[in-house]
Amino acid sequence: MNPQAAKLRRSRLTLVLLGALFIGPLIAAWVLYSNGMRPTLTTNYGELVLPTQPLPKLELRNVGGEPLPELLTGRWSLVQLGTETCDAACSDRLVLGRQTRLALGAAGINKDRLQLVYIVPDAAAATAAAAQLSETHKILHIVADVGPAGQRAEDVFKPSDRQALYLIDPNGNWLMVYKDQADADKLQRGLLDDLKKLLKLSSIG
Repeated sequence: MNPQAAKLRRSRLTLVLLGALFIGPLIAAWVLYSNGMRPTLTTNYGELVLPTQPLPKLELRNVGGEPLPELLTGRWSLVQLGTETCDAACSDRLVLGRQTRLALGAAGINKDRLQLVYIVPDAAAATAAAAQLSETHKILHIVADVGPAGQRAEDVFKPSDRQALYLIDPNGNWLMVYKDQADADKLQRGLLDDLKKLLKLSSIG
């Protein structure tokens, strides 16, 4: 074979291989994305909500009955849904949230940028929850959801896991959900890592 022709052939083969190496994955990703598939390997621990969902205006009231229309804006919020009685699993999740907030402070991040919110179904449940939890969880916002059916926190989050935690950004967007799991320490480390990244990168809240 002509040496010049052989060299040209090798050059073309190299070009084809480079194209397959660098362009192929982009084409594959585009095809998968176009067919509704999303990447599952991310650097965050929580489950991303895709697309990010702006929360509707929930009708939340404090234990005294005062409306709190802006509660879930202005700061990062870690939300837990509850009832009038917080059992052992519920209490463990509240403790996890409190410890995570303290760990943010220990990491040099203003822990007041994160608030802990416990949403219960009605005013009576809020009163009962406050009687049980206020002494041990002094910074916890215990609020009643008094909105109409179909427009309540339960309708937004549609919890399949009663111990799940929901992360809301300062603009009122639901970003992530953290579901219950056997390894609570792993959950707390993952939640803390996510929050440290988010709060360091974010200039809001």
